Parts: sequence; C-alpha cells; structure tokens
Amino acid sequence: MPKQKLNLNSVYISERLQECLRPISRCAVTTVVAPMGHGKTTAVNWYLDEKKKAEDAVVIRINIYQDNLAIFWKSAQDAFAFVGLDFLRDYNWPDDAASAGLFADDFCRMLIGQKSCYIFIDDYHLLTDSRVVEFLCTLADRMPENVHLIVASRDRFLPGKDEVRMGRKLHQIRAEHLRLNHTELSVYAHRCGTDLSDEQIETLLQSSEGWFSAVYLNLRTFSECGVLPDENSNIYEMFSAAMIDPLPAKQQEFLAVMGLANEFT
Repeated sequence: MPKQKLNLNSVYISERLQECLRPISRCAVTTVVAPMGHGKTTAVNWYLDEKKKAEDAVVIRINIYQDNLAIFWKSAQDAFAFVGLDFLRDYNWPDDAASAGLFADDFCRMLIGQKSCYIFIDDYHLLTDSRVVEFLCTLADRMPENVHLIVASRDRFLPGKDEVRMGRKLHQIRAEHLRLNHTELSVYAHRCGTDLSDEQIETLLQSSEGWFSAVYLNLRTFSECGVLPDENSNIYEMFSAAMIDPLPAKQQEFLAVMGLANEFT
C-alpha cells in the first residue's frame, strides 16, 4: 500500500473540551492535571489565543524548567515584564505568610481593571517547593474578577482542604476531559488527512486510550507504513523513531545527557 501523506500538525480541540475550557473565564483558579502527552499546554494555549482574539485579553505565560524557586521567580518577573507589567521586579519572593499576604494585596491591586488577565503557569510538577502552592492559594482568595490563574501539571498539587475551601473559585480539568473518545478520534484522524474505518478507530482507541501523544505516534506509523501498529508495538520505540532518531548525533547525545536524573529517591 502506498504511503499516505498526513497533516499530523493539525490542532484539534473537541467541542466537549471547548465546553470544559469555558469556565476558566469565570473562575479565579483553573488546574489542568494529566500525565505527559495529553495536550494540556495545547488546549490552554488554544483557549488563550481565542481570548486574545475575542477580548484583547492580557496573557502571561510562565514556564517552569526546574525545581528552583529563584529561577521560577525570575521567569515570572520576565513574563510579566514581557507584557509591559514591570512591577514584579520590585518584589522579592515573600518569605512568610505575612509578607505573602501583603504582596498578594499589592499584586491584585496592580492587575484589577476592565481587561481580562490570564496567568498561565506550565509544567508546575517540576516545582516541588510547597511555599509556591501556599502562595497561589493566598492569591486565589484575593484575585479580582478580571484575573484568572491557570496551572498545568502532571501531578495533582492542590491539597484537598484547599480544593474544598476554594469551592466555585476553582475549576478542575483532568485527564478524562483531555482524552479523545471514539467520535473525537474519528474527527481528529480525518483532520489529519485520513479516514480510518470504525474498526480501525476502535482499535486505535483501545490501544491509545485516547491519549493524544499515542494517537499521534500511531497515525505517524500509519502515514509511513499504510497500517496501524499492531498490539506488539512499543510506544517508546515509536517515540524514539519520531522524535530522537531524525536528530543529528550531537543533539541526540545532548538530549540523553540532559535527560539524566539529578538524583534518585
């Protein structure tokens, strides 16, 4: 069978997921918690891009790269400065509850206004310092209606008592909201340029469990071989073939070294 060229870079946000994203604009805090490869960042970025087009909203993106509070704070200061909000550079990270409360009050006064403001913290699982989540909870209690905090993580990070206390201020998006169902998988496959049979869709759904990264890797194999991977295929080998093997040897070595754990627990 000849190879079929697919548009694997197609972004698909299902109607069900769009409905799940809408409450973000009504809540002080939204948590997006799911394992790697479920499309957390893609979904949030799509939503924020829509808000920028529709409302000219202010969007502040903060990426976390390692478990270092000082680097996180510097990234936050840079992210705010990037959209013209330099006031964060005048503050050090609050060291205790009293200074955190005072800073939260100042922070919210600076952002209150008519224009919507979305603060997106991505890859929160990399930052394990409990002081950060404590401060975010303090911030949530004071957040003006036009400011919305979105935090994406591979692991649940909010203590149960804080989830209960926040009540309607908190919106939670989980893995089940991000996974594709049978109909959505069929639509996504069609957008990528192929019409799989219902039997193939069901097979793909069972093997991938609707996990976006697994679906992508399966469709990539389909584009190259004309058939979906069988039940004996190895997703890690598929990942390496798609993401690592095409790179020059130097880049492969760099990624291998950077991927080594700093420590084991």
